Amino acid sequence: MYQSHVYLEARILLSAADTVFSDEGKPCVTAPGILETVCLLAGTLSCSFPEKARFERLTGALPESESRRLTGLSLKVAENGRLEIEFHHRKKSVHIEEVRLEEDAGRLTRSEGKTRMDYTYAGYPSVRIKTGADFELGEEAELFLNELRRLIQYLGISGDIQIETAIRCNAYAALARYPEIPTYYVKLRNLNSFNFVRKAINSELDRQESVLTGGGTVASESRLWNERQNITESYKQRSRQDVRRFEPVTPAAYETIPAAGSVPCELPEPRRRRLCAEYSVSRIDADFICDEKERADFFEEAVRLGADPVAAAHIMNADLVRLLKRQNLSISQNPVSAARFASIVQLFVAHRIHGGLVKQLIQNIIDTDKDPEEAVERKGFAQISSEEELLPLIRKVITANPAEAEKLRAGDMAPLEFLTGLIMKRTAGRASPQTVKYLFKRELHISIVYVLSAGGAISARRRPDGSISAEDGQVLRELFAQSVPDVRVQVVPVGRLFSEEMEPADFAPLIAEIAERIAAGIATGIVVAHGKDTLPYTAALLFWLFSDAAVPVVLTASAALPEDSDEARRNLTLAAETAVREKSGVYVVFGGKVLSPLNLKFVRPAPDGFVNWNLKEPVFTGSGPLAVQFSGIQEPDPHVMRNLLREAAGSMMLCRIYPGFKAERYVSMIEEGTRTFFLELYESGTGNMRDGDYSLKPLLLRGKKHNCRFYCTSQQECRTEFSDYTTSRRVWREGAVPMGLLTTESAVALYYAAALLCDSADELDALMESYAEQYAV
Repeated sequence: MYQSHVYLEARILLSAADTVFSDEGKPCVTAPGILETVCLLAGTLSCSFPEKARFERLTGALPESESRRLTGLSLKVAENGRLEIEFHHRKKSVHIEEVRLEEDAGRLTRSEGKTRMDYTYAGYPSVRIKTGADFELGEEAELFLNELRRLIQYLGISGDIQIETAIRCNAYAALARYPEIPTYYVKLRNLNSFNFVRKAINSELDRQESVLTGGGTVASESRLWNERQNITESYKQRSRQDVRRFEPVTPAAYETIPAAGSVPCELPEPRRRRLCAEYSVSRIDADFICDEKERADFFEEAVRLGADPVAAAHIMNADLVRLLKRQNLSISQNPVSAARFASIVQLFVAHRIHGGLVKQLIQNIIDTDKDPEEAVERKGFAQISSEEELLPLIRKVITANPAEAEKLRAGDMAPLEFLTGLIMKRTAGRASPQTVKYLFKRELHISIVYVLSAGGAISARRRPDGSISAEDGQVLRELFAQSVPDVRVQVVPVGRLFSEEMEPADFAPLIAEIAERIAAGIATGIVVAHGKDTLPYTAALLFWLFSDAAVPVVLTASAALPEDSDEARRNLTLAAETAVREKSGVYVVFGGKVLSPLNLKFVRPAPDGFVNWNLKEPVFTGSGPLAVQFSGIQEPDPHVMRNLLREAAGSMMLCRIYPGFKAERYVSMIEEGTRTFFLELYESGTGNMRDGDYSLKPLLLRGKKHNCRFYCTSQQECRTEFSDYTTSRRVWREGAVPMGLLTTESAVALYYAAALLCDSADELDALMESYAEQYAV
């Protein structure tokens, strides 16, 4: 098995000073404060410093810049540092071999098939960071460069130079059989973005492996990344002399290295941890907020001015930053100041505007430069949701309409829309319908549980010929009349299927019905009567979407028909009691137990047939940003959801590996458009990666070339983390994503939920990976 070895040389422009060094007479640093800046960066990388550094000169011919004379001097300021990264649950400390102060010598660029040197920044002060050969794949290098970018932005060491311009990178890639070390390195150039770095490294490692496994030899050379063809191309040969880069200046000349100054701000990783602890934001949101210092400063200023932290994090992620990027506006310089953003969040939290209007309000402020309160009044966005304003009106309407009020007390919900309409008329349509219905329900002491009948054995009958058929809600009405006469129940048929007949599109009417009942504002709770076979998928899907809704959702099922056993009655009774008792969350009731909808496993067709895997404590609420985002959708369209779910299912495949698993059978699916694979691996993420007919390797390699995604779960009750076994490590190296503690059913349900909300494949991938990190431990 070949082990990949990759190291980086990153160059960072520090400022637009005309010169860095002088070599007229004794060499010296001429750019004011530049050494202190380099030492500050090296200090954050935990480097060690010499008291004095000897000047060296770059060997070989220097590029000929038309605008500036280059000295070729170099000063090693620090060495032996580190930077921590984590990719797919595997943490790594990347060794920083050395940090040098140099002058930018120009940059190799390639466009329209031609290669040329760009001398725009020739002579500018730059720092060169060389890492150890610690990277195994391009994704790790991309993560490293992004963390380096964050450090530079937080420290402010590149001045006014755009961060995209400030960092350039060459990568050096090689393969060797473990535990040998490489005898060559291929230099990769023309890497004009971190995305190019990732793709070029992965492409080059694949090329080298093909050469080596075919019996060939890989030459030491420089290669250029060709983005159009997604390959590296030979540029020029490299010799061993090319590796020796510097020679000491004679006579010897030294520069005193200043002590690393104190870090002027909180760095990204400590700030991420603090935001999670102090504001209770998710790690996903903390990563997003702290990606840029200006963004994190903006967030904390808005919170200081009164914004709810969790709501502010969600609105920044879902709406604000996207709208600003669309119009090329920065978060620090746009009409939506931190104070205005805090007001927007306060309006949302106070239910004066609903989630669907937040984006419109932000866009209106960007367009008009008006304060949120003024924009809300002018555009008529404001809802009246204050109990102080609405309750007197509701009491008057109840007094003026005693017959309708009495019907509501008796459980007839028909008059509610009429009474709500009267309130809407009196408030010129500005009252929050949800709040109005909630207050009617409270004033009239209405408690109603909606039972959504999705089919399954729990509502089935045996026909005279002995066959069993899924029925409508009549069976459930009869059971509730016997078991919970004190709870007002309204049965709503949403499907007449057996659980094994469920298709992705069948989730759509169920989701839409739950959303509608929650939006109506009168449900005390919702019970979903379901079949048992696919219950783990449905339960997890509803958890991802409704875990933070203001109405509890309780799923239940039965292994036996109602006419054969009292199991269905007992499960429905406990489900109704749970729906009345709880205030929010998603629950599963079965066999006298209340189970988590997350990581639910169907193990046997018996009263004790369901268990939870990988959960120290049951999880019912707090599924993360998906639920928050879905709650902002007004009246989700079942037709649209059907199409989205069908599309998601059409490009997805679930594969359970076994002795005899033949990847070639699945490779053809890639050609047919399958782009997402769920792999059920052994134990913590192992599988056969040998060169042979029954290996995962061909599927992973072919999928990688077609930008397929591989999400990995375990066949056993354990965490998928990719252990240190070489079989597991190779799966990880090919870019497969370990889904941590999530079971296959919960991971697939997460994919379906994300498909309903994400606008692109990249966004869906990012969301899946962020949830994998959230459930890693």
